[in-house]
Amino acid sequence: MAVLLLFLFGMSISAQENETVASKGLFRTTLTFATGYMPANKLNNLYLTGNIEYYVDDRISLRGDGMYFFNSMNGDKTLKQNHSIYSGAAYHFAKKQFDPFIGLQTGLAYTQRGIMAQGVAAGATAYNPLISPIAGFNYYAPKWFHLFINARYNVGKHLADDSIVPLNELSFSFGLGFNIK
Repeated sequence: MAVLLLFLFGMSISAQENETVASKGLFRTTLTFATGYMPANKLNNLYLTGNIEYYVDDRISLRGDGMYFFNSMNGDKTLKQNHSIYSGAAYHFAKKQFDPFIGLQTGLAYTQRGIMAQGVAAGATAYNPLISPIAGFNYYAPKWFHLFINARYNVGKHLADDSIVPLNELSFSFGLGFNIK
């Protein structure tokens, strides 16, 4: 793995020495796993997550994300479902192939309360509004690929008739993405 990373970084430095890759017209996408921590519920969650992003300017991009909930990694069944989609914008501080960013997205979560500790059966599903600041960076290797790290904080609540469950969560993802210019 280290040899592959050195190869990719070496190619990017020689091929893009004077070029900022993250600029107007760039389209990029990712698909990876993410972990999240919900402090109010003390839950560690696992997701399949992806995004698409288009740079409308050298500094501003429009971005859409989705998160598919697998389960809580600590065996807790507080939530049976917790899928979400987001849409928003990001501001980039790109220099050559390094592209740190911050952004804000609004979203919608599809949630269902799971089996509670008292043995109460799973509850009703609900669509819940979310707001989510994001931050991270992309590192562009050869012109078709990039490495990324994202951090996101969700703010929202499961608002079904049977219960209210906080959905506030800090999540992280990283991996390899693809881009087209």
